[in-house]
Amino acid sequence: MAGRNHKPWHIGLLALAAAVSFSACGSDTTAESADATSGGEDLSMTKMAKKVGKSTEAEAKPAANAPAKPILTQNVPKLTSVSPEGDKSSAQMNWGATEAESGAPLPARPKPNANAAAAYKDGVAAMSAGQLDVAKQQFTKAINADSKAYEAEYALGVLADRQGQPDEALQHYTRALRIQPDYEAAARGSVNILLRRGPPDAAVRYVEPIAKQWQRNLYLQAIWADALVRANRVDEAEQVARGALRRDERFVPAIVSLAKASQWRGRNELGDSMLEQAHDIDANYAEVYFLQAKRAQEKGELAQALAAYRKAVELNPDYAEARMALGIQYMASGNYNEALTQFEAEVKLVPTMVAAHLNLGDVYRALKRWQDAKKEFDKALRMQDQLPEAHFDLALMYMSVGNEFQGLTELDALGRSLTEFNTYRSQMGGRLQPNDPSIAYMADIQRRIDREKKRIEREKANAEKEAQRKAREAAGGEKK
Repeated sequence: MAGRNHKPWHIGLLALAAAVSFSACGSDTTAESADATSGGEDLSMTKMAKKVGKSTEAEAKPAANAPAKPILTQNVPKLTSVSPEGDKSSAQMNWGATEAESGAPLPARPKPNANAAAAYKDGVAAMSAGQLDVAKQQFTKAINADSKAYEAEYALGVLADRQGQPDEALQHYTRALRIQPDYEAAARGSVNILLRRGPPDAAVRYVEPIAKQWQRNLYLQAIWADALVRANRVDEAEQVARGALRRDERFVPAIVSLAKASQWRGRNELGDSMLEQAHDIDANYAEVYFLQAKRAQEKGELAQALAAYRKAVELNPDYAEARMALGIQYMASGNYNEALTQFEAEVKLVPTMVAAHLNLGDVYRALKRWQDAKKEFDKALRMQDQLPEAHFDLALMYMSVGNEFQGLTELDALGRSLTEFNTYRSQMGGRLQPNDPSIAYMADIQRRIDREKKRIEREKANAEKEAQRKAREAAGGEKK
């Protein structure tokens, strides 16, 4: 029989998307959905957290009855993560490419004037403090002070993306690239949004001409390679990554791209070896820890996975995908307060991501913060109306609240739970499994409704009997 305090079961549908994904280059990563069923498995969160290891074949070819892939999870670019400065005329640049090598020389990166630099610095500080309006004013001030302040233009794009305005973000990224045509952070920000919105082929089409034009910018090559992996064009991805490594054999983002390509092919040992190599070169590269954490999860090494996810977030607090995975692990272990910290940060980083709101709603529900949970589920449904997972969550919530939800009796709540389960089943359609857990829940709810109705009837009958007794006593007293 389903319990009233059942933990979120659908972590494998949307929330676990991050834990099985291939990420974009650098510390700004993307996620694919995990294949998941809605019945027949152990539904405890710990078991679901262990089920992140999916074969590459299963990811590339989902089962016919598998739930549709959700909106792609995506990390927002880290504001200051990629800013290669320095003398471009030096023999060896930060990206490992020398000016004497093949390909067009990279355009010089203009330094902002003093006023623009000061405003940009103030904007970064304000953004870090959560003062988004102040940050926007300062970044705009920097651009007004120096029209070539491409980093400020990019920062406005990051800010817009975090405020749920991806179209505006794309405009700012485009402007940044007009000023600095090889600016990898702006290219990556645009790729991130394109990956969130639809098939990865669009992201490949976008970044390919930029990466080809500026071959010496090795980070652009890694962004292109990662997009190619996402598009299942693994041979091309490996060629691009190897091309970057021929320029600099120690360039970590390209090594990571090759590791992800190997994982995509199912060559996990080779991928693990590449990640170790990348770690040896740069022990502070957040994505290496994230990918190693996923591999530890696949092998059931949950303590190691948790530690690696924590390290990834420590190295890059803006790493939304790592925060998602870390929050899921905390949820699986019943550490709801730590999960809340991760999911609240995730929603701030990627407010347009459906899974982020489902995750946050789940942890609010686990903490019995019913109104907050409903707000998050409602947000997810406004973003994607055909979202059976949200209706399942709402059904579980109403099943648990009793009369604690403002304005509802327990009977009202149970009735809403049935309605939400029916909506969930309707939206699942042909994907619904014969042993879907909603069947047991609905049967349990119906029994509880019947018991509650009988209780109400008994109380009503008892109240009537008591009223009649008092009436008789009152009448007897009057006769005396």
